[in-house]
Amino acid sequence: MVSNEQINRLGKRILLSNGKLENSDLKELQDFRLSFYEPMRDTFNRLVMIKSQVRTSAIVAFRLKRISTIINKVFREEKMKLSRMGDVAGLRMIFDNDTEVFKARDLILKEFDLSGKIRDYIDNPKPIGYRGLHIYVKDRKTGKRIEIQLRTVKHHNWSTLVEITDFIYGTRLKELGYDSDPEFAEFHSLMSSDKELEKQEAELIYKVLEKRDFINKLSNLFRRNSAKVRAQWNPKMSKNKYFLIEASKTSFPIITGYKNYSKAEEDYFKKYKESDETEIVLATINKPTFSQLSLAYSNYILSYHTFISDAEDIIKNLAIRALEDKKVSRFKNIFCTYETIQSNVLLGIVSDSFSTIVSTTRNGQLTVTSDRKITRSDLNKFLKRLNSSLASRTSKHKHFMQELELYIPNSKYSKWRCEKFLKSHDKRISKILKEQTISVDNQSDKQLLI
Repeated sequence: MVSNEQINRLGKRILLSNGKLENSDLKELQDFRLSFYEPMRDTFNRLVMIKSQVRTSAIVAFRLKRISTIINKVFREEKMKLSRMGDVAGLRMIFDNDTEVFKARDLILKEFDLSGKIRDYIDNPKPIGYRGLHIYVKDRKTGKRIEIQLRTVKHHNWSTLVEITDFIYGTRLKELGYDSDPEFAEFHSLMSSDKELEKQEAELIYKVLEKRDFINKLSNLFRRNSAKVRAQWNPKMSKNKYFLIEASKTSFPIITGYKNYSKAEEDYFKKYKESDETEIVLATINKPTFSQLSLAYSNYILSYHTFISDAEDIIKNLAIRALEDKKVSRFKNIFCTYETIQSNVLLGIVSDSFSTIVSTTRNGQLTVTSDRKITRSDLNKFLKRLNSSLASRTSKHKHFMQELELYIPNSKYSKWRCEKFLKSHDKRISKILKEQTISVDNQSDKQLLI
């Protein structure tokens, strides 16, 4: 067993290396990580039992801290001894609401020996908006410190949005918060808020959405990845215990399933050494499904997030406020952002409806492909799902348009400007959608146009 003194000396060498470790030090760091596996697995099994007493559908997952993240933390907290890093082994429980989170907390306190104080970021959120409970427990056999994070689905979604933002824009919001990008940090802080936003707060969200082209970049990334990732999940995948997820800006996320943890870690270590550009995580989930993996690791799967629907409500309210203030030009600008959301949601519906096969974007065209013959029956099922989703979306849009009519200014000129602008909405959306040719490729019927 490696002593704490040896681990601390390794930490000092990491600081001197500027992040470029010798192979021997990299191997020692990997061995340090792996020393947490057994206590982490035992903790995981006990948390699964606790989960069953709170909500059986809750998610329990674990991961060893990534090598790159350990190195970054050593540089960020230079005075910390590497042997004292408390979150090398991390487990996460995701529940529906705070009541379940606190019930799980109480059960954990009865079951485990604590190793440090509880960090309550629910009652005391971080400045950037992070919420959750962090509990540190001590493994009774080895004395290793294990971190347990408890979150609601809502707070978990916010947290993964921060990491997705870091991935797309190259920021370091998760690590540095406001020091990374003050405007983006404030944007995420406001998106995490449980209270109704003030007008100026909603205005900042709108400003960032437009300035960073956030909706389009997020939606394009998700559409690019959605079907490709889903196609990797076959019935055999759910029989695996461990999942290696690779995310890259230049290619689709890759999911590899393993039954053996040692083999999974061996491949993780190999892939880490091969590429500095790929984000890699090795994780496990109790009774895994594709939807659970997508929720727990949406920042790696990169195919879905609830953010767009959250942002849509904010933009709708801003549009109504602009009409109330009789600022027609302002309203038109904000409504264009709503149209961006609307068009991306519609394209997402089309892509998702056919994702049980594979949908890809080629030269601006949405194409559905299959390695088998797509029957007319298959196509009818997909179209039924598509029409159902579109009908729901259309209903929401009609309700919003009816609501806007209540706030259109009474003056003839302003009323004329608004009504003329809104009447051309369908044309603008149709133009966006017509730029996407939807076709079906299969072995016998090439380019079956829908």
